[in-house]
Amino acid sequence: MKEERIPQAWIGQDVILCRTGTESWELVALREVSELGLAYEYKAGEVKGQLVFVPWGSVSWMRPPIPEDLQAAETG
Repeated sequence: MKEERIPQAWIGQDVILCRTGTESWELVALREVSELGLAYEYKAGEVKGQLVFVPWGSVSWMRPPIPEDLQAAETG
């Protein structure tokens, strides 16, 4: 059985994503990962459900959320 590597192992899960050039983060649903970048779906706001592609050069970091992240995302 082949073990998936990160970030491919996170496809279909919620992740915290920080884009290059900003200190703020977003709670998103990771949909696809390729050598070009990643695609995610917004979890909240006016663009909830919208699919977005981001090239790797625009990603500062991402990780699975912790309970505090989920609380912060709900309050805004």
